[in-house]
Amino acid sequence: MTPMKPRSSLFVLGLVFAGVSCGSDAEQSVETAAIVDTVANEAGTTMPPESTEAESTEAPSTTTDGIVRISVTVGVDSGPDRVEEVSVGDSVELTVLNPDEDDEFHVHGFDLGGDETPAGDEKVFAFTASEAGDFEVESHATGDVLVVIRVS
Repeated sequence: MTPMKPRSSLFVLGLVFAGVSCGSDAEQSVETAAIVDTVANEAGTTMPPESTEAESTEAPSTTTDGIVRISVTVGVDSGPDRVEEVSVGDSVELTVLNPDEDDEFHVHGFDLGGDETPAGDEKVFAFTASEAGDFEVESHATGDVLVVIRVS
């Protein structure tokens, strides 16, 4: 009699192909990697992949010369879930870019913005985070919140 492959291997391979058809690209990569690592381990033990977290697309803020620098590109690393934290009294330099269309940017609570910025040009706001709270940076062209600056 010919030995049969264990059903669990076939089931896992089926999951690899099924996982490709649903979820976001980032979810698919993580799920597929976990399944492939399990199948590839011939010793019979299950080892998790090295990292199961998707890479962040957010540009991190940087602090140099005592200035907190935050860079945001509309549609690339922007969104209401992006929160940049600074301390009361910090000097902030916020650079905003809309590569696709003319735009006006507003930093609510600091009354900054209102000037039209041509597509592809950067708008730089320099200010001191003088009071605590959450302050939204908004695109006039899209109406979207690009980033929230949390001052504490």
